[in-house]
Formats: sequence, structure tokens, C-alpha cells
Amino acid sequence: MLMRRILLVAVLTALLAALLIPWRVLAGEATESKVVFGGEFTLHKNEVLNGDLVVFGGTAELQEGSRITGNVAFFGGNLSCQGEIAGDIVGFGGEISLQRTAQVGGDVILFGSAYQQEEGARITGKVLQFESFRPFAAVYPFRVELPNLDWIVQGWMRWGSFLFRVFAWSALAVLVGLLFPQPLERIANAVRDQGIVATAVGLVSAIIVLASVIFLAVTLVFLPVSLLGLIAAALGWLLGVLGIGLETGRRIAEGLGQSWSSPIAAGVGTFVLVFVVNGVSALIPCIGWTIPLAVGLVGFGAVVLTQFGLKEVVL
Repeated sequence: MLMRRILLVAVLTALLAALLIPWRVLAGEATESKVVFGGEFTLHKNEVLNGDLVVFGGTAELQEGSRITGNVAFFGGNLSCQGEIAGDIVGFGGEISLQRTAQVGGDVILFGSAYQQEEGARITGKVLQFESFRPFAAVYPFRVELPNLDWIVQGWMRWGSFLFRVFAWSALAVLVGLLFPQPLERIANAVRDQGIVATAVGLVSAIIVLASVIFLAVTLVFLPVSLLGLIAAALGWLLGVLGIGLETGRRIAEGLGQSWSSPIAAGVGTFVLVFVVNGVSALIPCIGWTIPLAVGLVGFGAVVLTQFGLKEVVL
């Protein structure tokens, strides 16, 4: 059990590093779900990818006669599809083109993506486009705009940084959903079924962790232990937010009458969760920080209850 927890923490640390490193993954034999960081990916004619495809930047091409049995999540870059996708397409930025021979068995959900669909391309579900990305407009009731924000360069730089962080959270959610679907689902289930208990446990656990870290840090001998405990707590907090994101994605899918896989639900749900929570937090002076704190405590408590997603909560 201890080794499994250590492995989980190590892999999550590697995932955080992956967001900052310009990886380059080239196409290989397509037999499982595939994650592509930058570079070029090609699914050749008559090749089948049994799982999901997640692409971060770069260029992805699905040739005519190729087939993906799962979903496609696309973050930036260019996606050209001439083959068949059995599930959904979720795009964040970039350009997506469906050629005349393309077939999509689910929905096409786009957030700020340039979209082109040639005549003959078939989509079983719906095409949902969210093109107007105005700074924080989505979190205002009645869509109130900040005055003159379009002409303030500094404001746009802050908006770009904010949106990048939202994309980074979504990307991490998709990765964790692909690599650790069951632990993430257990955490999401705890958030759904034991929300009040998770909040209380999260608050108590956070206090204990902070007190322990401060106490151990004062004694220089135990300083490395305090740092390890702080890293473990930070990873637990992060995993808890992703669990809430997965539950949010589930609710969104239910509202749309759809059934999404865990990686897609986690990516979309985390995007919406982080966008709204951080956006509202930035708009409320002085006490805005309490909103992400409250959300984080619920997720952190769910992580503690499920022992990093390794155990289902039964109360």
C-alpha cells in the first residue's frame, strides 16, 4: 500500500513537470490511448487507435480510413480529421478541420477553436462552439464588461496568463483521467456523496498539515521531512481539485444528455470549474480568496477520505 502511494505521488509530480517541458512524441503503433505533446502525430489509413487521443499543441492528422474508438481532446495546434472518431471531440483553442470523409460519433465541443467542416463530413451529435472569450465575461450576471479593457495591454496580458493557467489545469485533468481513472473517480464520488464530511475533514487535515510542517521546519533536522509533507499535501490538494472537476464534468454531461469518458469529463469540468472559481475570486475584493479555498478544502478532504483515491469511501 505504501509503495502504491509513493508511486502515485511520483507520477503526479512528473505530470506537473510535463506541463513545463516541451515534450515531443511521434506517432507509433496505435494500440492504446495516446497522449501527444507537441510535434506531429499521424494516424495512417486503416490504423485503429483503441482508446482516447489527447493532443497538446503540434499537428495531428487522422487519415481517411483511420479510426479512433474513444474521444479526442485537443489543446492548441492543428487537427485535421479525414477518418472516424467514435466518441466526442473537445477542443481548446487551435484549429480543427473535419474533411469530407470525416465521421464523428459524438459531439464536437469547442472552446475558442477555429472550426471548419467540409460538405460530406458527418457528425452524429451536436456542434457546440464557445467562441467569444471575453475577459471574465462568463462569470458576470447580465454579462457586464469591464470598461475599456479591450484597449489596456496590461489587462490582456493578465487575461492571457489567467487563460493559460485554466488550460494547464484542464490538460493535467485529462492526463490524470487517462492514467488514473479509478482513483480520480473515487475522489469525485466522495465529493458527490460525502461533500459535508469531506469539507470538515479537509479543514481539519489542512490545519494539522500546516501545524506539523511549521513544527518540523523549526527543528532543522526534520526540515526535509516537512518539505516532503508539504509536497504531498500540495499534490493532494491538486488531486482534490481535479476530482471536483471530474464531478463538474459529469454534471455538465448529464445536462447535455451525453455520456463522456473520465478524461473528457475531467478536462471539460476542470476547465469550467477553474475558470469560474478563479474568475469570481478575482472579481471579489478582499474576500475573493475564500472561494478557491473552500473548493480546495472539499477536494482535499475527499483525497484524505479516499487515501489518495486508493480506497472507496463507505460511511
